[in-house]
Amino acid sequence: MLNLGENVSPQQKHPAQMIGDLFWTKGLLETLGDPHGHINKDGFDYLTVYEAHVKPWQFTGLPAVSATQLEVNRATIQALYFLEPDVVEGARRPPRTLMLMIYLPLAVVRGAAPMFSDSKLSNFLEFWKGTFIPIFDCSIHYLAETGGRLATHTPLVYVNRQHIQGYLEA
Repeated sequence: MLNLGENVSPQQKHPAQMIGDLFWTKGLLETLGDPHGHINKDGFDYLTVYEAHVKPWQFTGLPAVSATQLEVNRATIQALYFLEPDVVEGARRPPRTLMLMIYLPLAVVRGAAPMFSDSKLSNFLEFWKGTFIPIFDCSIHYLAETGGRLATHTPLVYVNRQHIQGYLEA
């Protein structure tokens, strides 16, 4: 768990990768306090990534670029994952999960989704109120050529609920 004692700034930077509609990026995601809570905070539309390496999907034909600072529209992010084991371990896994296959526009994610209280397969999204849903013990299959290296297995990925095109029990 992150230590936010007196000498630690609430402003932090964590290595992360984000999968977007036109590109994916790797860099240092700026967060205020707990990174898992920060990505789901209301009131802002963009996430800030420092030392960003931007790789457009190969179907775009665009070149890769690097930037000191990149502002990424949160609504366009299909999936996001943190690269530091300490940060990943700081996510609280719910006591009840269900293995799902989740279809996104550019990837298919298979992993354990949070199932709260009386939620069922048909309504689990109604129980999760944040933009990004944590999916644990994931395998990811990309539907487009990445032009680089993206994780195909990760202990935690956050999936943007607005990009879920369908899901089923795996």
